[in-house]
Amino acid sequence: MVDNDISSHAKELSKRGASKGGRARVANLSKEELSAANRRAANARWHKVEEQELATSTEEIRWAVAEGNLDFQDRIIPCAVLDNGARVLTQQGILTTLGRARAAKGGEGASLGGLPAILRPRNLDPFINDALREASQPIIYRTLVGGHTRGIAYGCRAETLPMICQVYVDADDAGKLTSRQSHIALAARKLLLALANVMMVALVDEATGWQVLRPHNELQRILEAYVMPEHRPWVKTVPVEFTKEIYRLWGWDFSTTMQGPRYASKLIRKYIYEQLPPGVLGALEERNPINNKYQRKNKLHQFLSPELGLEHFKSQIVGTMALMRASNSKREFERLFQKSYGPAIQQGEFQFELDEPEST
Repeated sequence: MVDNDISSHAKELSKRGASKGGRARVANLSKEELSAANRRAANARWHKVEEQELATSTEEIRWAVAEGNLDFQDRIIPCAVLDNGARVLTQQGILTTLGRARAAKGGEGASLGGLPAILRPRNLDPFINDALREASQPIIYRTLVGGHTRGIAYGCRAETLPMICQVYVDADDAGKLTSRQSHIALAARKLLLALANVMMVALVDEATGWQVLRPHNELQRILEAYVMPEHRPWVKTVPVEFTKEIYRLWGWDFSTTMQGPRYASKLIRKYIYEQLPPGVLGALEERNPINNKYQRKNKLHQFLSPELGLEHFKSQIVGTMALMRASNSKREFERLFQKSYGPAIQQGEFQFELDEPEST
């Protein structure tokens, strides 16, 4: 009993000392340092809230298959196309573009199952119709950068952006905005004008058929950056160590098997060439066609540009080899590769060449 009393007394003294020391440290902080400390503490709390919501959420987490940025008068909104075809804008991008804080009060995840952060203020409720409430439900998705998974993002359907802007304009016209929201209404008016201009450009592109030609021109720029018009002298770019790792994971004897070399070239094609931007593999094959024996006169990588194409090719080899070395089996490697690079980029139909692995 005595020991318990001493322990309780010691804990109380420790608590008082910690509290006193904490107050002393706060008193010595500048206004800016105190504000920064409060922001860090709030972000930490809301990060835990988001993790808990994600763990218990019944919403299906989608995947981004393409990402980019919308540029409106020097204000950037990150956007994405998801695996179900939905076009989304990030909540944070909408907040920043309309002049709200970079991080939503309460965290982005706090809006799961409700309105996005930009529409949470109570004074906006009378101006939000049922269609917007339904369409603006936040969407959770995994973002991709260079084919690598980066993390979780919270988005809104892209078509809700003008509707969100209109809410602030209507509330401003009705005199229902606070002084702190007036700049958001001004940004919303400017954004609506910019969206109208973009819409007219899109309509002209559709009417003239330019929306079909434009992606082709963009693809041509990618091909010009990646593919050389003439082949370079042969340089061995697939190291023998890479081929050995393939043999190890697939359970082949590197010195005796005959099946391995022909099939290994297919694997090099799958894990290296198919990871280049769409259209590049087809352009390489067009520059270097197969003959009647299904062989090519040159190596495909000889047509890659040194500044971009060949460097991407080499970095893909290095990254894939690292995953191979970290794997104990073919199945483990394929799982790590899928997690790191995502689904293979669609390069179009092609016929595998059946030659030695170094020939690719």
